[in-house]
Amino acid sequence: MDLKNLSDEVEIISRVYARVHGVERTDDWLVLKLHEEVGELTQAFLNLSGRSRDRGLSDDETRDAFRGEVADALAQLLLVARRFDVDLSEELERKWFRWRHLVRPEDTAGIRDVGGPV
Repeated sequence: MDLKNLSDEVEIISRVYARVHGVERTDDWLVLKLHEEVGELTQAFLNLSGRSRDRGLSDDETRDAFRGEVADALAQLLLVARRFDVDLSEELERKWFRWRHLVRPEDTAGIRDVGGPV
């Protein structure tokens, strides 16, 4: 799934969430909700890495919680980008992928075949 389709799907579910829970999806709410989700991701990471109080979760439950929080943070970031008309593909090209010319084979080890598609 590409970023545009992913963003569309997340937008639909966010609208459902807002309708069901009576939330007004203002600019402030979207950004503050992102902050909340990053906080929950941080807490889940602390649990995963054993640097938080025991919450009585199994190892599998702890890993599942972490994965879920990564998804929540990504979804909320997609919503913020969408609201503020940020073309993530374009911005990734501009901010990150401008460094492609410096990639060496050791940088891609275990990720893709050297010389393969980016």
